[in-house]
Amino acid sequence: MARASDVILVHGNQGTTQTYYKMIRAAQQDDHGKPIVCNEDSPRFTHLKVAMETRTSWGYYNNHTKQEPPADWGITRGEDQFFAMRMADLLVIKVPALPPEEQFYFQGFEQELSYQGKRWIRLAALYPERIDSVKFYRNGEFVDMAFEEPFYIFHHDTWSQGGVAVTGAREEWTAAITMHSGETIERHAVVEAV
Repeated sequence: MARASDVILVHGNQGTTQTYYKMIRAAQQDDHGKPIVCNEDSPRFTHLKVAMETRTSWGYYNNHTKQEPPADWGITRGEDQFFAMRMADLLVIKVPALPPEEQFYFQGFEQELSYQGKRWIRLAALYPERIDSVKFYRNGEFVDMAFEEPFYIFHHDTWSQGGVAVTGAREEWTAAITMHSGETIERHAVVEAV
C-alpha cells in the first residue's frame, strides 16, 4: 500500500513521545521513500522534536478548541499560543520571549468554552517537559493530579479528559505545579457565581 501512495499518512493520538517516535520509525522501515505525514496527534507539542529528528510532519491537534464544540479557530491563549511559540523556535523564527510568569496558563475557565454544563480544566505550559506534576484544588480541596503533558484534570489519554461540572457557585481553583528543579509554582483561577 505504501508503494502505491503519494504519502504515508499516520495518525498519532495517545502515547508518549517515545511511542510516537517508535511508530514513525516503524513507518520508515519499509524504505518506501515517501514523505510521512502525521495529520493529527494531540496537544503534546513536545512531539515536534520527533518530527524534527525524523524529518516528518506532525499535526498539532487540540480537540478542546479546534474540533469539539464550542470550537475557537483562533490561536487561543495557553496551549495554542505555546505550540506556536515552540514551532517558531524550531524554525528559528524570532518571537518575543515570554517572561517566566506567563509561561504557564491555567486553561478551561473561559466562559465561551464551557459546554453542556462542563468545563475542561488543564494547565498549559510553554515547557511542559520541565514539569514533574500538577495538583489541582477547588476551594482548597484536592481534585486530581497530572503527571504528564497535557496536564488534564480527569485525564483519559493524550487528547481527552473528563469534564468538570459547572456548579454556578463561586469557586477558587489552584494548580500547584512541581517543577523538576523542586520549585513549586501556583496558578489560580476564580469562577464567579452565576
